[in-house]
Amino acid sequence: MPNLPSTPPLEPTDLSSAFSDNLGFMVNKVAEHINRAIERVTKPYGLSVSQYGLLVLLQAEGPQPQTVLSNRVGLDRTTVMRTVDLLEERGFVLRGAHPTDRRKHHVTLTEAGEQLLEQTLSTVRQAEGEVAAALSSGEQAQLRSLLGRLLESQGAG
Repeated sequence: MPNLPSTPPLEPTDLSSAFSDNLGFMVNKVAEHINRAIERVTKPYGLSVSQYGLLVLLQAEGPQPQTVLSNRVGLDRTTVMRTVDLLEERGFVLRGAHPTDRRKHHVTLTEAGEQLLEQTLSTVRQAEGEVAAALSSGEQAQLRSLLGRLLESQGAG
């Protein structure tokens, strides 16, 4: 085994600057803060952030096949299936045969799911706003626009 020259360990400031230039790290850290803020609001309702996200997506885009939900929220199909199972048990969604493909399951938001979102949406938005409070409303809109463009360019929009 060759004797490789040792490199000195990174000083904390070097590490910090290496991370501060890493877009993926920065986006993930902000997402962690936002998800924790949302979880504080959704947890009293017995919902995880991913469960809440599926409900919001169904409200925004209407009934979806489970495979589409999986792609849209970035979770594997098994996780989405379990999440839909839990939401269905609580009466927030209905799962049925897809209108044109019986092999697929179609997920629909129920009235109870709509009511839950009505009760929680403003407090979730407030929690998100608290995380983004360091930015002006214009900067927040710009950030949403830029992130949306990145997502669209990757086919995840």
